Amino acid sequence: MTTSDHADRLDIERLIYRFFLFLDERRYADLSGLMAPDGVWHRQGKVLRGPGDVMDALKLRPGGATTRHLITNVVVDVTDSARAEATFYLAVFFHGADVPPKLPVPIELPRHISIFNAKFARGASGWSVADLSEIPTFAK
Repeated sequence: MTTSDHADRLDIERLIYRFFLFLDERRYADLSGLMAPDGVWHRQGKVLRGPGDVMDALKLRPGGATTRHLITNVVVDVTDSARAEATFYLAVFFHGADVPPKLPVPIELPRHISIFNAKFARGASGWSVADLSEIPTFAK
């Protein structure tokens, strides 16, 4: 593994963590900015294409929903200087409410645990999400 490959792997891991942190923190513009212009997110049975579709879909999230996405077992493979792939596990904790609740909210088992497959593209401004999909493994 070259120093460049190692740096790319770390950059992509950080991108994955930021993506779901931004989702939990409702920072939708920041999250959308992590998508490639033609990137695809397969989310909740819908195909979101590009940052605009992602932003539109996230604006529909309930205002009082509290989520935490826990990511583990991240494996990143750099295909070449412009492409990479990753696989990781993700557990989602969810609390629904009409308005933002006072923290901490009651905890339950994870809503689901999935394996994610992702593809990344490097552009002029760095790595971005080219394709993101999940395979639910456990569901409540």
